[in-house]
Amino acid sequence: MQTRREFLAGSAAVGASMMVRGAAAQAKGQRLFIGTANTARDGSGIGPGIFAAQFVDGKLTQPELIAKIDSPGFLATAKGMLFAQATASNAAGKRVSVAVSYRIGSGHSISELGRAFSQDGGGCHIGVSKDARAAFISNYGPGNVSSFLVEPSGKMSEASFIQFPASEHGPDKDRQTSAHAHSGLTSPDGDFVFVNDLGCDRIHVFRLDHATAKLEPHKPDHWAGTAGAGPRHLVFHPNGEWVYNINEMGSSVDQLLWNPTHGVLTTKGTWSTIPNGAPGKDQSRSCEMCFSKDFRFLYASNRIHESFAVFAIDAATGNLKLIQERMNPGHESRHMAIDASGKWFLSANQFSGDISVFPIDTATGKLGERTSQVQIAGPSCLLFA
Repeated sequence: MQTRREFLAGSAAVGASMMVRGAAAQAKGQRLFIGTANTARDGSGIGPGIFAAQFVDGKLTQPELIAKIDSPGFLATAKGMLFAQATASNAAGKRVSVAVSYRIGSGHSISELGRAFSQDGGGCHIGVSKDARAAFISNYGPGNVSSFLVEPSGKMSEASFIQFPASEHGPDKDRQTSAHAHSGLTSPDGDFVFVNDLGCDRIHVFRLDHATAKLEPHKPDHWAGTAGAGPRHLVFHPNGEWVYNINEMGSSVDQLLWNPTHGVLTTKGTWSTIPNGAPGKDQSRSCEMCFSKDFRFLYASNRIHESFAVFAIDAATGNLKLIQERMNPGHESRHMAIDASGKWFLSANQFSGDISVFPIDTATGKLGERTSQVQIAGPSCLLFA
């Protein structure tokens, strides 16, 4: 019969073995940070916090909660720090958007450095300058943006708050009754900030004051999109000139040309994210984009229609050509990521509560069938770091 001392010694050995295996699993593969948001289409269900997992040989380990905070729906990194857009109560007890900074440690550890409140709620995105001195939260419902000055220590303070006029809204009577800020992104040189406004069918253009993180007026002050298209997010090609804008309501991608000398965006072309004649286009909501590792292909997600569009990028012109439609077995692909090898495509399926993994044919850019998945409540952002 096993004595109590033998039992405790055996338990300690098992625990130590599990700790070693856990540390080994974290050391192997690529670290993935995961943001979470509401778990149902009606907006109910709070995202439980920030999670981390390891991506090893085309599979994710089970995500672990590393920071408990309400609905950190979008994440960004710069200069060894992780930034989150979340929701919290300010000093007056009002639920508003909050920007939170963390120091990234070893393994899955992060430690909070600072936080600052926006004057309003409804946050849906956080962007950060490359020098990690400025952060931007876009508040969708009320249609405004806050910028925050980030100190080297990670401490933050709100620098500017800009409300976009409701009177300049688009033509859709259901979804464009006012401004709806959806994302904030800096130009490659860091001197400009672009704020996509789904409600007003435009991308607002500001100059960034690097010393204060304030958003300063610029002329021309916006790029005008197609009426009713609803510009959502941008991605910059590494050449610094080609910009791709995804339209949520129009289910399309615009190629824009950026002139940094004059601070002007111009439209070059537009492509549908759904094949011509495909059912469900009127009910689709395009969402996110990402490039392949070699920047030869662009991937775009369609929610409700539940599909991924794969575009080939013309190396000379930047024009797009739709080469594949891959159906998503999950629901509500809110965000996407491609691993460092360029061989795997990950989708955060917010309402089916899973992260799905698809292989990439690196020669053609096309996606294969889903090969693995892990369950997690309300995944909304994927960030390898």
